[in-house]
Amino acid sequence: MKNKLNKEAWINEVLDSTGGMARATPPADLYHKITTGLRVDAPKSKTIAIPAKQWAAAAILLLALNVCSILYFTAHNTTGHSADASPLTEIQQVSTYNY
Repeated sequence: MKNKLNKEAWINEVLDSTGGMARATPPADLYHKITTGLRVDAPKSKTIAIPAKQWAAAAILLLALNVCSILYFTAHNTTGHSADASPLTEIQQVSTYNY
């Protein structure tokens, strides 16, 4: 009980210690400095345009990779699921032995 009273007294002492403080006030010209930093006529960063040939080469490379991955997947997919196989028979075929 004594510990709780000491704790409450300490909390009240800390909260009362801010009683005489004044609010912080910014410098008078701070708003003007911020607005001048956000001007539209400020120099902008440079953008580099990528030529159309490089875009076309990247698109062709991406398309070729996709086609090759589809062909590889269809050629090496030997599991072959039949359309009339039930999920129960598929589960029974999977081994769950982990040792």
